Amino acid sequence: MISPYGPVDMLGLPTRIESPAYIGIAAILAAFILAFATAPKARAQDNGHDLHHADHYSKWKQPGTDASCCNGKETKDGQTTGDCYPTTAEVRAGSWWAKTDDGRWVIVPDDRILRERNPDVERAHLCFNYGRVLCFVPPSAGT
Repeated sequence: MISPYGPVDMLGLPTRIESPAYIGIAAILAAFILAFATAPKARAQDNGHDLHHADHYSKWKQPGTDASCCNGKETKDGQTTGDCYPTTAEVRAGSWWAKTDDGRWVIVPDDRILRERNPDVERAHLCFNYGRVLCFVPPSAGT
């Protein structure tokens, strides 16, 4: 019995598509579909803001004020963006230095350091906007 829906050869007999070109095209299409399906998740994880906003960033206050450390806003795709994010930090000559989201290193003034529980053992958290450090939580020592 010949299927009316499948490919047939010149004699009208069913045939299977095994051409390397068809297999290659199918593999490329599958890769594109997977890449686009996971792209929003990857962006949210890389930024880190969405992960920590509700439990931490939205509650932190700039030292000595009642002003928030974070200006988080929800985007159209449901992500939360703002000026706080996990980052790399290190001590240089007795002062904390933190890496901004554009890759620059900035010195952290002592009066901007929060004495809060760090939600992330390995990374520091920086709230940086308008060219200045709003808040900073050093990395945890794991204790």
